[in-house]
Amino acid sequence: MDIGEEKGLDFAVQMKSFKIALYGFEELVERVAAQKRDERAGLFVPKEDMIDYEKFYGAVQELFGSEVKNQDVKYFYRKLCHNPDAPTDWCEIFGYFSSEDSLASQMNEENLVFLVSRKQRVVISGSRRRDVIKCIVKIPQLDLLIAASQRGLITVFNNQMRVQTSTNVTDTSWITGCDYLPQLKRIVATTERTIIVWDYKSQGSSQENYFVIKPMDHCLLCVCVVSLPDQLCRDDILLGDDGGFVNKYTVQSDDFGLKQAKSKKKLQSQVIDSKNFKSVKRKLHNDWVMKIRYIPTLNCFGSCSLDSVHSLVLESLKKLEDNSPVREFSMPRGANSFCYCVKANVIVTGGDDKVLRLWHPNISTKPVGKLVGHMFSITEIVTNEKDQLVISLSSAKVFRVWDIQTLSLLQVFHDTQGGPGDMQIYSMIYDTNHGMLIAGSSVIDMYPLTRMIQDTKQVPHTHEREINVMLYNKYFHQVLTICSESIIKVWELETGLQIYQILDPHGFNVELTSASINESGFLFATGAYNGTVKVWDFDSGQEMKALPKGKDWVEEEHYVKRLIFLKTPEKQQSFLLALERSGKIKMIQGKDGDICLMVVWELPDVTPVLQGVNHVVHLKSSGKERNVAIPFPDVTLAATETSSPRANSPVACTQVNCIDLLQIEGYNLIAAGTLNGVIILWNFVTSTVKELYRPEDCLTVDPDLDPKRLRINDILFLFRTPECARRLSQDSLCSSSQRGSSKGPQSSKGSKQSIHDSESKGEQTDVTVGEQKSADKRHPGGTCVPESKPPLLVTAHQDGHLRLWTMEGRLLKDVLPLTRHSAVSLTSLCTDSCTRVLLTSNVEGHVILCSIGSFLDPPHDEKKFKQLLAWRAHSLEIVQVIYVEDRQVVLTASTDGSIRLWHALSGHYCGYFGQRRPFDLSQTSDFILPCDVNEYPIEIKEESKLTDNKQKYIYPLVFDQQRWQKMSSMSLLFKRTPPKPFEVESDFKFFKSLSSSKNRKHNLEGFMTENREAGIVFGSLPIYRVQSPTSLRFLPLIGSEALKEAPDGLPGRKKGGHVPHERMQRRKSLKRNLVPQINLAPAFFPGISK
Repeated sequence: MDIGEEKGLDFAVQMKSFKIALYGFEELVERVAAQKRDERAGLFVPKEDMIDYEKFYGAVQELFGSEVKNQDVKYFYRKLCHNPDAPTDWCEIFGYFSSEDSLASQMNEENLVFLVSRKQRVVISGSRRRDVIKCIVKIPQLDLLIAASQRGLITVFNNQMRVQTSTNVTDTSWITGCDYLPQLKRIVATTERTIIVWDYKSQGSSQENYFVIKPMDHCLLCVCVVSLPDQLCRDDILLGDDGGFVNKYTVQSDDFGLKQAKSKKKLQSQVIDSKNFKSVKRKLHNDWVMKIRYIPTLNCFGSCSLDSVHSLVLESLKKLEDNSPVREFSMPRGANSFCYCVKANVIVTGGDDKVLRLWHPNISTKPVGKLVGHMFSITEIVTNEKDQLVISLSSAKVFRVWDIQTLSLLQVFHDTQGGPGDMQIYSMIYDTNHGMLIAGSSVIDMYPLTRMIQDTKQVPHTHEREINVMLYNKYFHQVLTICSESIIKVWELETGLQIYQILDPHGFNVELTSASINESGFLFATGAYNGTVKVWDFDSGQEMKALPKGKDWVEEEHYVKRLIFLKTPEKQQSFLLALERSGKIKMIQGKDGDICLMVVWELPDVTPVLQGVNHVVHLKSSGKERNVAIPFPDVTLAATETSSPRANSPVACTQVNCIDLLQIEGYNLIAAGTLNGVIILWNFVTSTVKELYRPEDCLTVDPDLDPKRLRINDILFLFRTPECARRLSQDSLCSSSQRGSSKGPQSSKGSKQSIHDSESKGEQTDVTVGEQKSADKRHPGGTCVPESKPPLLVTAHQDGHLRLWTMEGRLLKDVLPLTRHSAVSLTSLCTDSCTRVLLTSNVEGHVILCSIGSFLDPPHDEKKFKQLLAWRAHSLEIVQVIYVEDRQVVLTASTDGSIRLWHALSGHYCGYFGQRRPFDLSQTSDFILPCDVNEYPIEIKEESKLTDNKQKYIYPLVFDQQRWQKMSSMSLLFKRTPPKPFEVESDFKFFKSLSSSKNRKHNLEGFMTENREAGIVFGSLPIYRVQSPTSLRFLPLIGSEALKEAPDGLPGRKKGGHVPHERMQRRKSLKRNLVPQINLAPAFFPGISK
């Protein structure tokens, strides 16, 4: 066999093995997709059959070898978990994506402002040959885009750049500009000799109807609309022409509505004389007016011209009515375009001299800066207010992006597509809502911002592995994150930049499982799965103290699940409260001069005692003498307490799963939630341990049910200090006084500037004002000192419920948060310093924001617990959520390895830790989502208070015997006109005998309380027995049954009987007036036989 045949044979073997691997990979993907579908459907998946990422990655390596990269497989697994029904391609696990071109190489160039490689092109269908886009206008409040072509095609696009409506103006002259009339809700366009006003919301044949205002004295070149909020049903239009005039036309709704109503014929266009409108004009330039704009911030308009003397005029609208001097800016060869930057307070102009000049609005003698670089005439200028950028365009289709603060050039790109006839771009705007630069030539080109592509296309990636711990240091404004690879990273919250990282802090291949920051913020502690604990300096990241591993410790026996720093009276001492996986709670002490940590005491196990009949267990001091005062006393169980566990029954897992601490004046509490749903409260003030809640079937194991169904995943104390209560009381009084002194009606939706501001309004105002009055009566001589309310407990359960408890174990509120997928297991809890908001997260990646400020005040009204917002932050489980109160942002950590930042007010995405660009925490209108999230936030609106005034109906209707006797059955059967089909029911006597229930001395007796066949709703309604009528003589049987029993039309007569002539006539009239094939008597009176 020669060499060629051997190579061919090897290639055939490789292809065969690769096809076998592909077949196995398809089976693996189908198994994972089926598993995710079952999880979303709420079905229980056994742990041994569950395919997590580790199993999936191992299976892929067995199929294709070790060449596959971890990051590519992780991206494929996330995509599969997020949407199991989405189409997948095997080449994605090797890093080849059909929709991704050279994005990675483009991302390396950090100086790019607009990502030119991601340019999108929209071709307008229906435009004429060699037609060009003459004007583009963005309507921010409606998120619509208006494009007007030179030959008369006006198109309206929605936010997805899909055509919403369009019209074709049949005019001999070309369109020169367009704009939107906000008060009249119409589109205005200008041709060389006319003004077009088009109602774009009209449908059908009236879509082509528009109004034409003519004649005009000069050729119109540009147009803009003056947006004044105080004007109602009236808009002012500013026009610039080739004679150097600036015209102002005032249009009202009556000018178009009345004309349309009087015209009986639907015409293509309706011509209105321009003399019918109020108009003023003034000559401000000696050459063509190239651009005109109204600047609401300066309360004036601006117009630029090719005139070298009167190049730019900036004045108020009143100056058009007189001949007084105006502000003029002069520049060589005039100006083709200009724009105003609000933050920098400068006007940027550009023209045929190829120089961008920056002017102060009040200084017209000399520009404050110049930008040089264009080689051709400047035709368009736009600004990006958020990023403080100026984008200029030349006649050679060269774009230049400038930083308006530093006057530096950031990017230059050239539109190379198109032939020699397509060299000019006639219009350009910047879309703030979507971060797009839109240019119009023969087509519409859209250039996205690089940061928008980074935020929406790149997979958020903070750590290589899933996140175990996330903490926030409120004193340093820094975030600490720990992943399962035992890498500690510290980030700056304001910018998102990494400060330092620590590799293998507890040794090689030792996973960190918990961490905590002390009250001052200078120290943080970490705990590992082998039981070791270390204390670190937060500022430098250096190790200070350590608790070594014991010699006789079994692997993962002392797995540290939770660490909490305790408040200590001495600064030289540090105490930690540690929860292990076995359920043991320990106190760890660290002295100032000692590098070793030591276990001081361990809480006794009370779960066997509480499983019996004892719900309260007393504690006593152990009697050990200690040199240093410890936060919690060393206690043991009282000798009198005995346990009585249930015998001969399998016992469920009773280990403690989560704890929380309340260490404040008057309270020294530890709350614990167990795996079987029991809530335990340690009270060291009263020296007792109390079982607050125990589910009914928590002590038995049912193999048919999920063993994790009762588990408590997190527990949290809700306590408001007197300082917070005093602050909230002052805020509520201030807000109520402001509302009392303000004039005009208030909006029912409220303001979204702050969650805390909205919380201080409404019900809380009434409660706090009432408390203020009562406190003033108790303390007449001084100011009110609010008393601290007793703390509450909130628990996050495996069944998806959020439950709030008192310290006595009384359930106050049981909430199932509203998300896209209901009854999803909750994972973590978080609140602010004054317990006004409550945040929770679930395994589906949702974050739920609730308002609890008013609910904490007694008597704990359920209606005051309100869910405000819910949004999806990750495609996988969220392990921790943190609310940063001073910045009003939410931090989320997930098993997908990313830490993300969100606006708490709206659920808008800010970014992730580890991204290239710094954070921008200012509330903006840009709404973007990560690439693995496609669900919009769900905002829960408050019900209107006017709903209580609606009419309340009394149900059900009952049979009225008096009405039945008063009515004559013959009057219902003899009618002059025959009834229409399906209206015969309203003609019967039984329905007219129904009436609303009256106040009776005795209640109606129901003989049936539930009908299972009728369903849950109708089966629960009471059924009343109605007395049957004495006779059914005049209620005939209608239809086929009546024909069978009595062919003559009357029941009860034998065939061939003698019937008088009068009755025969009456029967025939009845037969004509009745609708056939309907028999209603058996349905109304089932107890009467035929």
